[in-house]
Parts: sequence; structure tokens; C-alpha cells
Amino acid sequence: MTKFKLSSRMHILIIISSLIIAVGLAMGLVFEFVSDGYFNYGGEYASYKSVVVNYAYVDLSAFGDEEGIQEICDAEFKSAGVNYYSSVRGETSGGGEITFKFNKNTGEENLRKASDAVNAKLTDAKLSGLSNASFHDSVTVKDNVKAYTYGAIALASAIVFQLIYFVVRYGISMALASLLADLHNFAIFVSLTAITRVPVGSSVAVFAVLTVLMTMIGCALFFDKMRKAVKDENFVKLEVNEQVDRTVYESLQGICLPAIFVAAASVILFVLLSVSAMSVTLVITSAVLGLLSAVSAVYGTAFFTPAVYSRFKLIEDNCKAGRTKKASKKS
Repeated sequence: MTKFKLSSRMHILIIISSLIIAVGLAMGLVFEFVSDGYFNYGGEYASYKSVVVNYAYVDLSAFGDEEGIQEICDAEFKSAGVNYYSSVRGETSGGGEITFKFNKNTGEENLRKASDAVNAKLTDAKLSGLSNASFHDSVTVKDNVKAYTYGAIALASAIVFQLIYFVVRYGISMALASLLADLHNFAIFVSLTAITRVPVGSSVAVFAVLTVLMTMIGCALFFDKMRKAVKDENFVKLEVNEQVDRTVYESLQGICLPAIFVAAASVILFVLLSVSAMSVTLVITSAVLGLLSAVSAVYGTAFFTPAVYSRFKLIEDNCKAGRTKKASKKS
């Protein structure tokens, strides 16, 4: 017999989950009022400072090529003691430009100093004021409603479909347990995102949906295993708690596989993109969110849900027994 005793740990798991959600909520609210927001907004939501270098009318022979311009910019930034986390090249009607992005906390005085130095080099290259380097302080507005709207629609549709399917295939107690698992794991993922302060962009909606989808797969594997086990006479003779403990032990590998795949893909993605990225901050969001999504799905589906379902099942069995008892009295 398995040593898993999750059914008897329901109260402990509820306390753990409640603490995680409460801490996430508390930290998010604190940062909402004293910092930049409930989450640590990054990516397209992050405010930043930048230096835009326009070399449209520069005599490139004075620098060698575009790489020469970048090298001059790098030298001036290094001299001013500032480091950019991203550089993007673009084309204009007469040449091109490079946009260097800096963390919002980078000193404005040093950035202006570096910008003026690069500007002087461009002006000296060819006596023209049409080529320049300019400093910008950009404050982003977190109004990407479309990503969250689509994410919410996808989540709601999937949850409703799952609830109907589980009621028909597995019964009301398993359907309610799976619904609770979806909401629980989503809340755990959001709370861990707030607690860890991982930079958050619109991609967080994708990982929130992914968390719920992994939960659905795990619940389907667990409940399908339990449904098939009812055909075993020895299994039926066990108490509900023992049935749940045995089933979750036997289905643990299947429950964890999707999460392991997502976690492994996140680590591999992080390693590969870190090689080519100018900064780890450009790729860390997706990698960490993938890991948080996997952890939330495994914890909620393999530990929390079976423990709570055992109570749902006991309530359902007691209700059936009560109805049977009343029916026998009437007859």
C-alpha cells in the first residue's frame, strides 16, 4: 500500500494554499501603493530610458560601417558608466537609427552626458545637424486589454467545457473538484508571480491559461484512473480516503509529465535565448513564468485536489446513503 496519505492532509494543504494566496495578495497590494504596481511589470509594460542614435546623413566611411557607429556608442556609454539592456536597429528614409534602452533607474545625467558625446561624434563626422543622438524618458501605460480579454475568454470557455464534460463523464463530485482545482491553481500561479516579482508582460496571460490547461489534463488523468479502478473489487472495498491515496500515487507520473515538459522547455528556452540576448532580463520572464506555471499545476493537481476531492466524495456518498435510507423507509 502506498505511503501517500494526502486525504488526511486536507487541512494542512488548505492552510498552505491560503498562506501562499494571502502573501501574494498582501505583497501585490503593498507594491500597488508604494511601487510600480501589483506585479513587477516588465517587457512591453516596463518604463525605460533610451538614447536614439540617428545616422541617416552620416558619412559611414568615417566610421567604417554601422558596426563602427555601435562601437562608438558602446565606448561612450562605458565612459559614462551606463549599460543598456537592449539595442534595436531600424531603417529610415535616408539611412538608419539605433535605439538603446536603459533601465528606468539609470541616472539621467549620465545618459544625457553619453548622448551628448555620441551626438558630438556624429556632428564631427560630417558637418551636419541632421544626424544626432537624443535622450528620451519613456513611461509606458499598462493598457494591453486585448491580451487579457482573450486570455479570460479562453479560460472561461475551457473551464465551462471541462465542467460539463466532467459532470457527464465522471459525476458531480469530480466535476466540482476539478473546477476548484482550476481556480486554486490559477490563484496560486498569480500569487507566486506577485511574490517572486518576476518581470511581467502580456505573456503572463498565456502562462495563466497554460496553468489551467495542465490542471485539466492532470485532473482528467487522475479521475479517469479512479473511474477505471472502480471495476476492481479489491479497490471498491477500500475506504474513500484509501482509494484516493492509492489512485493519486498511481497517476502521479502522468499528472507531472505535462508540467515537467513545460518546466524543461522553459529552462532550455532560457539557456538558448540567453546566449544571444543582450541581457538576461529579456528572456527571464518566460522562463520563470513557465516554471511557476509548472509548480502551480503539480502542487494543485497532485496534492491539493486529491485531498479536497476525498471530502467531496464522502459528502456525495453520505447524500446517496441518506436518499437510499429514505427510499427504503417509504417502501
